[in-house]
Amino acid sequence: MSIVDLWLSGCLPIKSGLYRADGVARAVRIGSGQPSDLELLDSFSLDAVLAADPEYVSRVDITLECELRDGSGYLVCGEGSYGSEGFFGQLDVDRRLVWVVYLEDSNPFIDVVVESTSAIFTSSAGLIVRVYLDGDPFHS
Repeated sequence: MSIVDLWLSGCLPIKSGLYRADGVARAVRIGSGQPSDLELLDSFSLDAVLAADPEYVSRVDITLECELRDGSGYLVCGEGSYGSEGFFGQLDVDRRLVWVVYLEDSNPFIDVVVESTSAIFTSSAGLIVRVYLDGDPFHS
């Protein structure tokens, strides 16, 4: 099952990572600054993760949606069904998934502030993550 299929079914894999609609999946780590940049780690196969355990998914709910000023889409954030996790991502103008970051131990993401070239997402645990809006959200 692709990340787009999971997203459409209201689920995300229970593995901290960046998931792009084109099939790329990368492990992530939170940087040390505040707001912190998200550090991209090794790529992995979502197919392999789900083949090992097809039910290794969490139901997710979008709790906040913010339209991008340039009209190119939306930023979203929210929570998973286990309470300790959260996610944030970007949808295109037709609300199709572009990318999503799922974090197992972040708590739900509850706020997003859009600045000129970046967006800052905040979780209910006080975790603050910056992503860039210039075509490469994570400057990897």
